[in-house]
Amino acid sequence: MLYWDKLLTPERSRDTASVPRTASDNRSPFKKDFDTVCNSAVLRRLQDKAQVFPLEQEDYARTRLTHSIEVMSVASSLAVQAVKIILDTDFNKYISEDCQDTNKICDYIKEIPTILNAAALLHDMGNPPFGHLGEQIISDWFRSQLPKIVKKSDGSFAFNDVGSADDTLAYKLKGKYADDLMHFEGNAQLLRLVTKLSYVVDEHGMNLSYPVLASFIKYPCPSSCINKSKLSTKKMGYFVAEEEIFTSICGTLGLHHCRHPLAFLLEAADDIAYLSADIEDAQHKGIVSVDCLVSYLESAKDDKIVQHVLSEICRYKKDANKVNYPDVDGYIIHRVRILVKGLMIDAMYDAFKELYPNIMEGNCEEELISRSKVSRLADVLKTIEREKIYYSKNIVESKTRAFTIISKLLDVYVPAVLSHSDNDKEKDTAVNLLYLSLSENYRYICETKNDLEQDDSSKIYNRLLLVTDQISGMTDSHAMTVYKAITAS
Repeated sequence: MLYWDKLLTPERSRDTASVPRTASDNRSPFKKDFDTVCNSAVLRRLQDKAQVFPLEQEDYARTRLTHSIEVMSVASSLAVQAVKIILDTDFNKYISEDCQDTNKICDYIKEIPTILNAAALLHDMGNPPFGHLGEQIISDWFRSQLPKIVKKSDGSFAFNDVGSADDTLAYKLKGKYADDLMHFEGNAQLLRLVTKLSYVVDEHGMNLSYPVLASFIKYPCPSSCINKSKLSTKKMGYFVAEEEIFTSICGTLGLHHCRHPLAFLLEAADDIAYLSADIEDAQHKGIVSVDCLVSYLESAKDDKIVQHVLSEICRYKKDANKVNYPDVDGYIIHRVRILVKGLMIDAMYDAFKELYPNIMEGNCEEELISRSKVSRLADVLKTIEREKIYYSKNIVESKTRAFTIISKLLDVYVPAVLSHSDNDKEKDTAVNLLYLSLSENYRYICETKNDLEQDDSSKIYNRLLLVTDQISGMTDSHAMTVYKAITAS
């Protein structure tokens, strides 16, 4: 059983404030988190990371930043609904016996919109350049290359399948370390980013409260326990390197390695935002038309919600023609986006209320959207995404460039990081120059960690994480710039 007095405990890795609190500072712990996120450099970098269209030259298409703002808007609405359900549905049942102050817990519950606002802005920060494709490229690269990298007896590394199988990194890192790299996941990188890599004051990163951190952990599962048949374990949620902080979050919030209830709401907000918006971006790019949208919706016209959308499309067309609006398709798609978002937000109230007991029991393995009355509509929109958008000519061309760019960065950075030693410092060697081109902050964190490690495999693992940290921190255009510099093109 999950209990709200545990779930909303505003504990942090560092319990002392970095700046003394003034008498006029009446912010809640979660409002402080939101302010920290809003002022982070990582958030600013999202303006140059693609949502759907990588390396987009026009300024219309959504970026990860504008998408995150839209997710925050939806999450805030879902949070208001959820607060009512939480306070009105067996409230005392989900408060532990050792709770000392029910009123304070009620106050924290009313802060759920603020918690989700912060989590919404955070949720895509761990994604590498080019989004989910970037994750796949990194995973595939390590899956193919770890068996080809050999550590020799003198401590040096050889590449391209040289030496005994027992000396390969696939063997030396076998198990949890190799699994992390071969199942690279932006959600896990996000936890690493905000708890360690964003060195704001000290080694605790942004030092955000545990409820905010837990709200974006969609998969409370290590890479070694991935089970795609279950919602909560279909991907990894944290690296071995962050296992300690993950365990601390679970223990403090009483999660028992289950999803935090707010993670369901954040996931729904993300789905609603992209399902309602991507069609609009695709229409603007000339990939999807109103006729195309209608043809897909017709395949599910036995569904009442889909019927309603089709009916409204007819009305929108009449409205546009009545005023001789020049871009009829653009007008209709814009209004459909607003309609779909509203219908989906409304549907989440009943879905969350229905699944709430299972969520609080810690055994819910369903998405809110899949249980809701808009599930058929969501399926249609996902089909359009898959069949018409994700493999359109423009996106295929961008994906091809993404493969080339990220693969080349890995080809160059991994040998440099593995081969670098203190003896290389202040030398104009390719290895040293490439190593020094990496983020000074990320290098400091890697070197500090490796100074504490005794095991050779963990040291190699931390060096490889330095590479994924570097690449994940890049924006799309910066990745392109670095690629051009490395290849002298």
